[in-house]
Amino acid sequence: MRVTWQNRIKPGAGYLFAEQEVFMRRFVLCIMLLFFYANAMTAERYINIITPDGASIIDPAAPVAVSGTGRGMFEGNVVVRFEDLDGKLLVQQPTTMQREDIAAAGVWQASISLPRPVPESIRLIAFSPSPQEGDAAITSAPVVLVTSGAEGPLLEETSWRLSEYLDESGELQPVMPDTVINARFAAGKVSGSAGCNRYFGSYTSGENRQLLFDGHMGATQMACAQPLAAQEHRFLALLSAVNSREINDGMLLLLDRQGQLVLKFSVESPLTLENTSWQATGINNGRGGVVSSAATASVIAIFMDGKVSGSAGCNNYSASYELNGAQITIGRALTTRRQCADPEGVMARELEYLQALAAATQYRLTADRLELRDGNGSLQVTFTNPAASR
Repeated sequence: MRVTWQNRIKPGAGYLFAEQEVFMRRFVLCIMLLFFYANAMTAERYINIITPDGASIIDPAAPVAVSGTGRGMFEGNVVVRFEDLDGKLLVQQPTTMQREDIAAAGVWQASISLPRPVPESIRLIAFSPSPQEGDAAITSAPVVLVTSGAEGPLLEETSWRLSEYLDESGELQPVMPDTVINARFAAGKVSGSAGCNRYFGSYTSGENRQLLFDGHMGATQMACAQPLAAQEHRFLALLSAVNSREINDGMLLLLDRQGQLVLKFSVESPLTLENTSWQATGINNGRGGVVSSAATASVIAIFMDGKVSGSAGCNNYSASYELNGAQITIGRALTTRRQCADPEGVMARELEYLQALAAATQYRLTADRLELRDGNGSLQVTFTNPAASR
């Protein structure tokens, strides 16, 4: 192919002028961007918390919706922090401010679940975690909030273990070694181990940290050796004398009408289903009733390594299980193929148990009780933990 000079671009004055024009445009654009960025960084820089405000009462059982505005934050990052009044971190969560451009004011929001237990008063702060080099971090004015524990539900869905109690001489004594006294609060009820027997009753919690227990607590009636029986009797008597409570630094303090500390609890570790064993106490018979019989007591469930297994009454069984919050999914059970005559009705009860197990989609767990329910909330199986009552 023949190429002539007329078809080739010659690097003349016009070409150089075009190159200079492109360079100048880029240079001006860079200057404008630098000016824009500098203006953003020198504009008023702030973070404000809009909600909740200082008049709000926070329900610790529900996620807290936090929102606010800000400007001049590097990369728009915001960290929302809850702490106690001594500055101890409870929980913090990052979020990002939404804005039209780097210089504009914007809004941010977050939904945060508070860890339990929650102090009576907490502090909320928002701050920018990544300021420009040499700049101070932007921090909001703190907002002090009162939790709804002052109104009542703070104790709901919490578990506590007794560490000390007031003896008859007026001195705090530690709980006897190798004994467990605890309290589980749920749905307006309190239950747990009194050291030997199980106890149960109702409670009410109101303003000014008031806490009252039912004066007629129920309890099992096992015979207990001394001095365990004396400790248990004292605990139940003190429980009925409680008039108010405080929660400080992971401790539940129960006080009588004179404001004297009578029972001191520490928070119990969260309960888990894995590596636990249970004995059935009631099985849904498929006709809307949860019944118990001699055959029921032979039904055992052991949760281990993602499987539930044990005795269905006559045959051994095994099935996979998965947990997602309070939801449970139990796979199809594999069983042995024996036929049993004793105890009476064991085979019928075994079939009912396996059907109830397959229908379960929800579970509720306490130290000594496990409930399996279906998607409608109907009770399918109830279990007791024999080890918890020892």
